[in-house]
Amino acid sequence: MDTKKSKNEEVEGQENATRRPESLFHIQDLREHSKELFGVKPEVLDGALFGLDQKQVTKTETKKRIREFLRKEAN
Repeated sequence: MDTKKSKNEEVEGQENATRRPESLFHIQDLREHSKELFGVKPEVLDGALFGLDQKQVTKTETKKRIREFLRKEAN
């Protein structure tokens, strides 16, 4: 059995080892710059983050919520 790691596995391991925790941003700041950061209007960001109990969120989490929000079917 070959125990060598592929180059992709080595790179992924290095990325995980050096990855820092992502910064948190105030929702209001993200809203003010929603067009530049995410390419959506502030109203879309409001809908995507509706019901969120946090005052701060990461950009990655925000992008994920926007994507999910835009994929929802309107009733």
